[in-house]
Amino acid sequence: MHEGVVQSFLITDSAQRVPLLGAVGPLQFEVVQYRMQSEYGAESRLEPAAWKIIRWVDSDSGPVEDTLLPTGARLAADSTGKTVILFENQWSCDFFAERNPKIQLSALPEPQPDDAEAVRTV
Repeated sequence: MHEGVVQSFLITDSAQRVPLLGAVGPLQFEVVQYRMQSEYGAESRLEPAAWKIIRWVDSDSGPVEDTLLPTGARLAADSTGKTVILFENQWSCDFFAERNPKIQLSALPEPQPDDAEAVRTV
Protein backbone atom coordinates (compact mmCIF):
# COMPACT_ATOMS: atom_id res chain seq x y z
CA MET A 1 0.00 0.00 0.00
CA HIS A 2 2.90 2.35 0.67
CA GLU A 3 4.04 1.77 -2.90
CA GLY A 4 0.61 2.69 -4.29
CA VAL A 5 -0.09 -0.70 -5.85
CA VAL A 6 -3.33 -1.13 -3.89
CA GLN A 7 -5.49 1.01 -1.64
CA SER A 8 -7.31 -0.02 1.51
CA PHE A 9 -10.95 0.77 2.33
CA LEU A 10 -13.25 0.02 5.27
CA ILE A 11 -17.02 -0.19 4.90
CA THR A 12 -18.45 2.45 7.23
CA ASP A 13 -21.35 0.54 8.79
CA SER A 14 -19.85 -2.95 8.72
CA ALA A 15 -19.67 -4.94 11.94
CA GLN A 16 -16.46 -6.54 10.66
CA ARG A 17 -13.30 -4.45 10.35
CA VAL A 18 -12.03 -6.37 7.32
CA PRO A 19 -10.23 -4.10 4.89
CA LEU A 20 -11.18 -4.11 1.23
CA LEU A 21 -8.33 -3.74 -1.20
CA GLY A 22 -8.78 -1.75 -4.38
CA ALA A 23 -6.50 -1.94 -7.40
CA VAL A 24 -6.53 -1.29 -11.12
CA GLY A 25 -6.41 -4.96 -12.09
CA PRO A 26 -6.05 -8.56 -10.91
CA LEU A 27 -2.26 -8.63 -11.21
CA GLN A 28 -1.92 -6.12 -8.37
CA PHE A 29 -3.93 -8.41 -6.09
CA GLU A 30 -1.73 -11.36 -6.98
CA VAL A 31 1.39 -9.30 -6.17
CA VAL A 32 -0.04 -8.34 -2.77
CA GLN A 33 -0.99 -11.92 -2.00
CA TYR A 34 2.46 -13.20 -3.01
CA ARG A 35 4.23 -10.57 -0.91
CA MET A 36 2.03 -11.21 2.12
CA GLN A 37 3.05 -14.88 1.98
CA SER A 38 6.73 -14.49 1.07
CA GLU A 39 7.60 -11.46 3.24
CA TYR A 40 5.32 -11.97 6.25
CA GLY A 41 4.29 -15.64 6.11
CA ALA A 42 0.66 -14.52 6.13
CA GLU A 43 -1.91 -16.65 4.38
CA SER A 44 -4.59 -14.75 2.50
CA ARG A 45 -7.48 -15.39 0.19
CA LEU A 46 -8.89 -13.22 -2.52
CA GLU A 47 -12.63 -12.78 -2.74
CA PRO A 48 -14.08 -10.59 -5.46
CA ALA A 49 -16.36 -7.81 -4.29
CA ALA A 50 -19.51 -6.62 -6.02
CA TRP A 51 -18.18 -3.07 -6.39
CA LYS A 52 -16.33 -2.00 -9.52
CA ILE A 53 -16.41 1.81 -9.21
CA ILE A 54 -15.00 3.90 -6.35
CA ARG A 55 -15.69 7.61 -6.04
CA TRP A 56 -14.37 9.98 -3.40
CA VAL A 57 -16.86 12.42 -1.91
CA ASP A 58 -15.64 16.03 -2.00
CA SER A 59 -15.07 17.30 1.54
CA ASP A 60 -17.24 20.37 0.82
CA SER A 61 -20.23 18.15 0.00
CA GLY A 62 -20.97 17.36 3.64
CA PRO A 63 -22.04 13.98 4.97
CA VAL A 64 -23.73 11.46 2.69
CA GLU A 65 -26.73 9.56 4.04
CA ASP A 66 -27.10 5.83 3.32
CA THR A 67 -30.67 6.52 2.20
CA LEU A 68 -29.35 8.46 -0.83
CA LEU A 69 -27.37 5.52 -2.17
CA PRO A 70 -28.68 3.36 -5.00
CA THR A 71 -29.24 -0.34 -4.33
CA GLY A 72 -25.94 -2.16 -3.89
CA ALA A 73 -23.82 0.95 -3.24
CA ARG A 74 -22.01 1.32 0.09
CA LEU A 75 -20.29 4.07 2.03
CA ALA A 76 -16.69 3.42 2.99
CA ALA A 77 -13.56 5.26 4.08
CA ASP A 78 -10.10 5.14 2.54
CA SER A 79 -6.93 4.71 4.60
CA THR A 80 -6.84 8.45 5.38
CA GLY A 81 -10.47 8.50 6.54
CA LYS A 82 -11.87 10.20 3.43
CA THR A 83 -15.40 9.16 2.49
CA VAL A 84 -15.82 7.04 -0.62
CA ILE A 85 -18.84 5.47 -2.24
CA LEU A 86 -18.54 1.99 -3.70
CA PHE A 87 -20.76 1.42 -6.74
CA GLU A 88 -21.52 -1.87 -8.48
CA ASN A 89 -21.31 -0.35 -11.94
CA GLN A 90 -21.01 2.90 -13.87
CA TRP A 91 -24.77 3.20 -14.33
CA SER A 92 -25.27 3.19 -10.55
CA CYS A 93 -22.59 5.87 -10.13
CA ASP A 94 -24.10 8.05 -12.86
CA PHE A 95 -27.60 7.58 -11.40
CA PHE A 96 -26.40 8.72 -7.96
CA ALA A 97 -24.59 11.75 -9.42
CA GLU A 98 -27.66 12.77 -11.42
CA ARG A 99 -29.99 12.47 -8.40
CA ASN A 100 -27.58 14.22 -6.00
CA PRO A 101 -25.97 17.14 -7.84
CA LYS A 102 -24.86 18.83 -4.58
CA ILE A 103 -22.65 15.86 -3.73
CA GLN A 104 -19.46 16.19 -5.73
CA LEU A 105 -17.70 12.94 -6.62
CA SER A 106 -14.16 12.42 -7.85
CA ALA A 107 -12.36 9.44 -9.37
CA LEU A 108 -9.29 10.45 -7.34
CA PRO A 109 -8.91 11.59 -3.73
CA GLU A 110 -8.37 15.26 -2.95
CA PRO A 111 -4.71 16.05 -2.31
CA GLN A 112 -3.82 16.36 1.35
CA PRO A 113 -2.68 19.85 2.44
CA ASP A 114 0.29 18.13 4.09
CA ASP A 115 1.29 16.63 0.71
CA ALA A 116 1.72 20.06 -0.87
CA GLU A 117 3.66 21.34 2.16
CA ALA A 118 5.94 18.29 2.13
CA VAL A 119 6.84 18.94 -1.51
CA ARG A 120 7.85 22.52 -0.71
CA THR A 121 9.95 21.61 2.33
CA VAL A 122 11.87 18.71 0.80
